[in-house]
Amino acid sequence: MFFLRLSDQRFKFLWILSFLIMLSTTTESRTIKHVNPLEIYPNNITFNVFRDGVLVGKHQVTFTKLEEGGFRVVAQLRLQVTFLSFPVYKLYYKSNAVWQNGELKKLNSTTNDDGRIFTINVIKKNHGLTVVSKNTKFQTDKNTLPTNHWNPEVLRENKVINTLTGELSSIRITSRGKEKIDSMDKTILATKYEYSGDISTLVWYSDYGNWVKMKFKASDGSDIEYKCIECGI
Repeated sequence: MFFLRLSDQRFKFLWILSFLIMLSTTTESRTIKHVNPLEIYPNNITFNVFRDGVLVGKHQVTFTKLEEGGFRVVAQLRLQVTFLSFPVYKLYYKSNAVWQNGELKKLNSTTNDDGRIFTINVIKKNHGLTVVSKNTKFQTDKNTLPTNHWNPEVLRENKVINTLTGELSSIRITSRGKEKIDSMDKTILATKYEYSGDISTLVWYSDYGNWVKMKFKASDGSDIEYKCIECGI
């Protein structure tokens, strides 16, 4: 009789635990599923980029509606580091992607890293994505997302196409809870996520899936921070 009562209690506990997990998963999926950037970013995206607290550039993402449920995403990053008013380092990055019915159809990116040019091309082919760069060529699943952080659906992923290196990066994304941040000249509540694995960075999203902040360490050890000027909130 005691065993039956104990088993019954365990069953109730496991049922409640399963329900809570299901509820948590459903809530997160509802927040990040089926993102339409034209709706959550009606005025596009603009970030000021700071290096060790000093403004060094701007990151902009624009969205254009195409026919048959498609849209184009153009991301541009311009950085310039100066010393005694003289430029000592420049970086320019641009990617152009076409999405159709929620899937990446093609993407090309060019990075000018202080005079060193690197290009990447991604195209949907044979029910997958083919990624070609100077150093690599590989095929990955058609649902693999690129590292353009506007899309919060990446929070469910464990691999991404790195549009800076042309590699397939393995990642783990962990929620670090909600916190107040300054964005668009106001204070908002956003969820902080930590990337680990091949990519190490911190990214913040609003409850509606808007990309609102980012921080990471540059290769020289300096702190890079993205502060939102326009991100749809």
